[in-house]
Amino acid sequence: MILLLSILCSGFLFSQKEEMFKETYFPVKYVLKNSKDTIKTKVLNIGFYDNSVFSPATYIRQMTVLDPSGKKVKINETDVKYLEIRDLKKVRRRFVSSKSILSKDTGLLQVMYNGNKTAWYRRSYYTGPIYTYETQNIEYLIMRKDKSITEISFKAPGLKPLLKEKLGTSSDISALIDVMADDNDLVQILKLYDKK
Repeated sequence: MILLLSILCSGFLFSQKEEMFKETYFPVKYVLKNSKDTIKTKVLNIGFYDNSVFSPATYIRQMTVLDPSGKKVKINETDVKYLEIRDLKKVRRRFVSSKSILSKDTGLLQVMYNGNKTAWYRRSYYTGPIYTYETQNIEYLIMRKDKSITEISFKAPGLKPLLKEKLGTSSDISALIDVMADDNDLVQILKLYDKK
């Protein structure tokens, strides 16, 4: 009985370990800086706890894609002009070279919102030892009218007053800023601002 229980437990642990280290690939399209060709293939997702959930570690510094023969190829983040990743939940993420937005090359920026009056980009980077894949974000809010770029942080206590200053103090926008909690809230605020 103990032997049977040991076999069952080790089989369960082995299957969990195998699932944890299973490689997951997402569909990807990208354009390199030295090319005009759009390459469609798959990119190896590097999740922190779960490879089925998208992580910025997938592309920060270097990404692993499959060539036409299925062989793994490494591509440096700084060599990419445009990147589009679709995860297993069909969420599409677009990235552009920071040089086209910030006039300096710091890697890829995720396009969070791109409207007529405003744009919002996110740069993700490693914060801890590389093997932990811990990432942080820097957000950039662009006001098209005066071409200003403001660095924002969701964790900063002055974010809401700053947004009110940048986006105006209309009552509907101010009310949304006051209850803003996540990325989707800021996207809705920027969409509303674009309609004014």
